[in-house]
Amino acid sequence: MMPQQEANDPLHEQADSTYGKYEGETAYAYQQFESSYQRPLREEPASKLYPPVPDNKNVLRLIAFGMTLVALIVCAVICLIIVGGTGGWISFCAACLTIFIVAVVVIDKIK
Repeated sequence: MMPQQEANDPLHEQADSTYGKYEGETAYAYQQFESSYQRPLREEPASKLYPPVPDNKNVLRLIAFGMTLVALIVCAVICLIIVGGTGGWISFCAACLTIFIVAVVVIDKIK
């Protein structure tokens, strides 16, 4: 805890004579007529700045979802209309389950 100050104490006491002084070389330590290329580099990495890579995750997930719907419609036409009957329904259910599992895995793996 900090000790309490009395009402007549100065608010801003400097503990040391070096308080507020800069150590080392700063931009202010150089003469004004020096150009920027004559000054030594500070702690800046020498690398290029690239714009952020666009995020296409949601677009790819939407495309995967659309392909899943198209596959379900195609399987419905083939299994229910062309094959028909009980075998068509069983084939359609198996195709729906397979398409669902594949779609879930593909949408989950898009990163």
